[in-house]
Amino acid sequence: MTYAGQVWSVRQVRPNDSGRAYRCPGCQQEVRADVPHTVAWPAEGMQQEENRRHWHSVCWSARDRRRPGGSFA
Repeated sequence: MTYAGQVWSVRQVRPNDSGRAYRCPGCQQEVRADVPHTVAWPAEGMQQEENRRHWHSVCWSARDRRRPGGSFA
């Protein structure tokens, strides 16, 4: 998938009980591990785990209409 001039790897994540929480770059709200969500990361050069971003699936779908901020920018 191409987004923001880069090729991205994207994966849908099922809920789990890890207790982790992430910050969605689309809305800057918390994404809890116990809800289904989308994980995206640059496919080339930045494939390390720390470059993965956890998005609410709705925010990922709306990424072209709203500029990501925070940890994504």
